[in-house]
Amino acid sequence: MDWIKGPLGSHKNYIQLIVLENFYDYKELSGLNCEQGRKKSPDKCKEFRYFLNAVESMNNVLDYLYYEHESEIQHESIIEFKRAVWDRYPALERLAEIANAYKHCVREGWKGKNKNLLWAKDLQKPHLHIDTELCLNKGVSTALTYDFKWPIDELERVLNEGVQFWLEYVQPDGIELVKV
Repeated sequence: MDWIKGPLGSHKNYIQLIVLENFYDYKELSGLNCEQGRKKSPDKCKEFRYFLNAVESMNNVLDYLYYEHESEIQHESIIEFKRAVWDRYPALERLAEIANAYKHCVREGWKGKNKNLLWAKDLQKPHLHIDTELCLNKGVSTALTYDFKWPIDELERVLNEGVQFWLEYVQPDGIELVKV
């Protein structure tokens, strides 16, 4: 890592100082919430926000890598480069799907809204519980409870696969992406 370039000056600095730190922040908060029994929606929403920060920063690594090594990369565009990387490493494409759903809210294609792609609302599973009690003496009583369910196992798995990939990549004998 070249400290003089700062956290955004190279893709490896970005991985070490931004991506991994966002992931560790998320895991720390998630672990504390679990350890302290914090299961209320505000705690879970904060945890979800940290998850999204980790996913988004992890997804940006290919941009940093491409523009840092553009002259060495054999693909004519960043889109072609990403496609080649995703074809070889599908875990990064799954990560990009989550990041793009979060980033774009509703995914569109050439013909408008694309319902085959992940949308932002698909990244969460909020629950509204309505309990109604009908009593002859007391009448009707209703209780509403909102519950923000987090984590979602499938999304957690994708994040963990992504971080595993980037941890292997930054090793001295790690994965080679410039020549993909």
